[in-house]
Order: sequence, then C-alpha cells, then structure tokens
Amino acid sequence: MDRMAHLDDGSGGLTLATLAHSDPKPLAGSFITGFIASLCCGGSLIFASIGLGAFYSALGLWRFVPQALAAGAITILAINYLFYRRAAKRARGSSNALWQKMFISTAIGLVVMAATFIFLEWLNHAVVHADRFMARPEFSQALIKGVPNVELFYVVATFFALAVLWAMPFSGGTSAVIHVGSRLSQALRIAILGAAAVLIVAVAVDGSSKFGGPTGGHGATASHGAPASHGAPAAGQHGQTH
Repeated sequence: MDRMAHLDDGSGGLTLATLAHSDPKPLAGSFITGFIASLCCGGSLIFASIGLGAFYSALGLWRFVPQALAAGAITILAINYLFYRRAAKRARGSSNALWQKMFISTAIGLVVMAATFIFLEWLNHAVVHADRFMARPEFSQALIKGVPNVELFYVVATFFALAVLWAMPFSGGTSAVIHVGSRLSQALRIAILGAAAVLIVAVAVDGSSKFGGPTGGHGATASHGAPASHGAPAAGQHGQTH
C-alpha cells in the first residue's frame, strides 16, 4: 500500500490545521530559497533599480534558467526533508503529521518560486520592456505573455520534486510513515528517484556547456559592444537587444 493511503490515521489529512502548525523555519527557508532562485532572469529589474544592472548583466544568469530553478527545487526539498526527517527520528509514535507538514512546506516553497519567477518575467518582458520583447514571437505568442513557453516548462518541471519527496524514505518514532509492501510501489519509487538522478545530470551537463558563452541578455549586445542585461534598459541601442 502506498504512502498516501496512510495519511489519515487519526491525525487528519492534508488540512489547513496541518499548515497552521507547520514549523516556521523550513517554511522561511523555502520562501527565501524560492525567491532567490526566481531571480535568475527577472532579477534584472530588482538589480537595475538599485544601480547594479551592469553587475547583474555581467553574471549572465539568464543562460542558466533551468539550472537556477532546479537548484532552487533541490534546495527547497533538502531543507524540508532534512528538517522533518530529523524531527521524525525524535518523535514518538507515528510521524504521519510530520510527513504532511514536510510535503506542504515543500509545495509552498515551489509555488513561491514558480509564482515569483513567472511574475518577474511577465513584468520584465510584457510590461516594463514590452517594446523590446513583445515583438518577438516567443514572448508575444506564449501561453503567458512575456514568459516563453520553454521557461514555463522548466517551472512546471520543478514540481517533480514533490514526486521525489514522496519516493524518499521517511520514518520515525515507533512506526514507519511509508509501508511499501507491493513490488509495484517499490518499482515506482525506484523509477522516480532514477528519473530525478537522470534529470539532475542532464541539467548539470547543459549548464556546464553554457560557461564561457555571451553574458549579455540572450546573447544580444548593446551599442559599443556593451552587453545588454536581461530586461535592463541599455542606452544607445542600435537594433533589437535583449
């Protein structure tokens, strides 16, 4: 029997009460991690507003959107898994309630990261610099204007972390939270963890291939050879920049 079948053991299901009693430390860590990871592209607006637009552009973070989102998802998962598993080992009796809190806290962190990333990308491309980006079909014809569909795919893919969290071992007290008795459940768990490992390797290889590339916004440069940041306005542009 899979894990979800063991959530309701008298402690209740995934309820608002569970969320209300979630520990603030992993929740705060999830919020902060999600926000930082979301700055890989839309952060140009924030950095430019404090006079660090050129510094942000030099980092060329726009090239590493999948890597930044993957790192954020992995960090959010690790923060919650390690915190609640440690708590489960100290708990007496069933640790189902702790598993619920861990799952909810992780989901909140992923939602914050996704929502912040999409909002900043939309604000950057479809509002603040619409004249530069909305003429390009990958921005104007996207499901969410200003957010390329490939980036939406990256965002959706981060929620695979919840499946990984479900597949990871978690037990404490006198009884295990997960009772995987069937071969099908075991095979599914192994398949999820294996797929996660493959995805991590693929993202890492893709990221390593991008080092040494152009650091300007999506490869375009401003006038006089200065790199154009991702969304930060560049003076004296000749032609379309990003």
